[in-house]
Amino acid sequence: MDEVFQKLERSLIAEISFGNFKFELSNTLLCVWIAMALLIIASLLLARKLNQRPGKAQVILEMLVAFIRGMCNDFIGDAHYKNYVNYIGTLFLFLCMSNLLSVLNFIPGLNIYSPTKDINVTMPLAIMTILIVIYSSFRYRGAGGTAKSLFAPIPMMLPFNLMEYVTKPLSLCLRLFGNVVAAFVIMELIFHTMGIAAAPFSAYFDFFDGILQAYIFVFLTCLYIGQAVEIEA
Repeated sequence: MDEVFQKLERSLIAEISFGNFKFELSNTLLCVWIAMALLIIASLLLARKLNQRPGKAQVILEMLVAFIRGMCNDFIGDAHYKNYVNYIGTLFLFLCMSNLLSVLNFIPGLNIYSPTKDINVTMPLAIMTILIVIYSSFRYRGAGGTAKSLFAPIPMMLPFNLMEYVTKPLSLCLRLFGNVVAAFVIMELIFHTMGIAAAPFSAYFDFFDGILQAYIFVFLTCLYIGQAVEIEA
């Protein structure tokens, strides 16, 4: 267990100095860069030869785009969903890739873990989401409509409605962080007990659960944005 908890800690890989400025490269930041690099490479490979008679790879890509657009349309609404497809799609792909990095642990010599097991990754994503929610409310409801929503359905709800701007990002952050950490700990314990025979369990804890947690995060993001842009009659 001590070894497992040591792997949960953020470790310093290198320190680069530029005069008085020091840049610390941690294992979390390295894994974030790896996830970004894999997404960029996959995007370049999948999108370089698009045509009207799609192959298998293009069909899968179009299904993914249709899924993301459909989710945005369902929860944000026809009038505004197109403004958020790029953000929701990028967020979903990044979370999926980050959560799936743990699968690489079964390659000997690689110590690559999901960066979302670090709360310093999940918290900024949650903060970005709530800032977009606040911006969307002011953009489509206006200052008056946003203020009015804080007193809905009755004025006594003001403290609770204000509290939502703290509880929503906090729940987004901790839900993703907690589930990824739990899956990581379980997989590490199984791996130490069963060795390479534990690989099939990775299909659930690293693959299925990783995609599920990414979906839950973007689903709630769409839901919160949809509530923010909804104009009351």
